[in-house]
Amino acid sequence: MLIFLGIVLILFVLRDVFYSAIPRRMSTRYCIAPFLLDRILWRPFGVIASAISKPELRDEVLGLFAPFALLVLLIVWICFLTAGFALISLGLSSHYSPPMNSLFESLYVSAQSVLLIGASPYYALKTHAAKFVMISAGLIGMLLTASVLSIMFGLNSAIHPREALVCVVSNLAGVPPSGIVLLETFSRMHAKESLDTFFDKCHYWCAEVLESHIAFPILPFFRSNDTCTSWLTSLGAVLEAIALLLSVDPGRHCFSARTTFHLGTKLVRDFAATFSVDALNQQEIGDDEFHQLYVRLQSAGYSSTCEEESKANFRQLRLEYFPTYSALCEYLAVPSSPSIWNQTSSCDTEDKSKHLGARQVKSENGDLSPKLPVRMPRTLDKWTI
Repeated sequence: MLIFLGIVLILFVLRDVFYSAIPRRMSTRYCIAPFLLDRILWRPFGVIASAISKPELRDEVLGLFAPFALLVLLIVWICFLTAGFALISLGLSSHYSPPMNSLFESLYVSAQSVLLIGASPYYALKTHAAKFVMISAGLIGMLLTASVLSIMFGLNSAIHPREALVCVVSNLAGVPPSGIVLLETFSRMHAKESLDTFFDKCHYWCAEVLESHIAFPILPFFRSNDTCTSWLTSLGAVLEAIALLLSVDPGRHCFSARTTFHLGTKLVRDFAATFSVDALNQQEIGDDEFHQLYVRLQSAGYSSTCEEESKANFRQLRLEYFPTYSALCEYLAVPSSPSIWNQTSSCDTEDKSKHLGARQVKSENGDLSPKLPVRMPRTLDKWTI
């Protein structure tokens, strides 16, 4: 019975290791890694981080979660493998010299084999079963080490392309990035014809992120260097820009924008389903708020329909992704893409002038307050023609 339980436990761990190391979608049912990340580590970690008032320190603590979770996952795998081989060794206690009389002794021998230490006062007698168990423990220990290295290389190769587009979007749409600012940048630079190329690159970026981040569930928890942006924030800015563009010009033949919007919406929904995140109840955009957006779009030369029709189109497009997107941003504790009707992003207001680069202007009562929405990148301001 002990031998059977040990074999089941080892196979259970190996399935989880293969699930984490091989970049393919597999059933996450009865897997250690997703349960450990979502249910055991992230929720209490997020609660502890939310109690920190200083934004820089809070973001630094949240940034430690992914490396910490990898370390904990490795320790859990080693402990489960050691326990599995310990049960088998205890079931074959008479096949060792001296015989193993306790669970602690079998754990000691199994840990030395799995960790490839090799020094043990216990020796396998002239029976193939005990020798096979000790050799298998060493081989699986080597396999575990190789799998962890494979996971680290896979994570590294997936993070860099993701963060590259985050930098591009931040450079075009400010920090944190905003959809309306993104469209205004292309208009200011007389490069509206380049929007199709930009959205096409975003389309392929969404495909890469969807494939890699679903295959490696820990990837969404790796944060960007800037505390006021993230890969999810950049995605929200792109989706918002497309929604605004299609709402004011529904007849626009923009294949890349439509395909990017469809895949980006699918990405948001798939991640929400992976982490069991429910959509939030979001209020519709008000008439005054959309009027400000419409005026800015009209000034940038994008509007071709009346304001009421554009507002209805935008509300419908925004409803496809924004409730789920907001819930996902809240779950991952990353800033959402700011809009003119949501001027307080996830970045704290006390650091808004620092992080957003907002100019401070005097109000009627003489107080200094940040002028929102988010800043335009200075490198683009210089090129204004």
